[in-house]
Amino acid sequence: MTGMAGGPAARDAPPGARDLPAHRWLSAGGASLTAVALLLLSLLPEAPADAVAVAAWVEQGRSLLTWSDELLFFAVLCWGAGARGLLGARTAAPSPRIDVGATALAAAFVALLVVLLAVGRLVYPVFAIDLAPEAVALLVSTTFGAVHLAFLGFAVAAATLTWSTRARLLGRGVGIVASAAFLAGSFPWMMPAWANSLAAIAVAGWGVFLAFTSVTSPVDAAAHPRRREART
Repeated sequence: MTGMAGGPAARDAPPGARDLPAHRWLSAGGASLTAVALLLLSLLPEAPADAVAVAAWVEQGRSLLTWSDELLFFAVLCWGAGARGLLGARTAAPSPRIDVGATALAAAFVALLVVLLAVGRLVYPVFAIDLAPEAVALLVSTTFGAVHLAFLGFAVAAATLTWSTRARLLGRGVGIVASAAFLAGSFPWMMPAWANSLAAIAVAGWGVFLAFTSVTSPVDAAAHPRRREART
């Protein structure tokens, strides 16, 4: 039977089943780039409270901010396209849980775009307009406020989207652990640098896991082993 065209995997796949390797790799790559961008932000020293000192803080961390900003652009594009393809391929009955998770993930992407815009204005000149110290402080506050929102979105997405994957119980465990890590990482100004770094790394781990275990068919063969056994 294994010599038949398509092999056992193709034989076991239900009618209408679709695997989207390109979208899985886009999601995994986007999640990894997002994690690196957030990791670079976590390596910055703690921002001072004084507005004048914040401007000096930006100059000190300009390299980290610049690279984080550049990576976020490609991260959102890749992850957004991959997630859109994977979630859009679910042709089963509508699930409120999946809808909540998809909306939370979309909200996280929007928050990352806010980070992209705010950090971009901090490190790149626009018409040679100098920013007042108060404006710099506002942009820095906006940056970490948007990071807070992004991690909250990731936390909700992890608790919902990872609940039904090819990995089944393992996926649920990964989702719970990742959600807890994201909740902790959603307060970067309160957590130590190492905790923020771990939260950023967790984004890559969870994002890659979700990309390669997401169900993309009404009845995924891997999620229903008894049906596979009945066919053999």
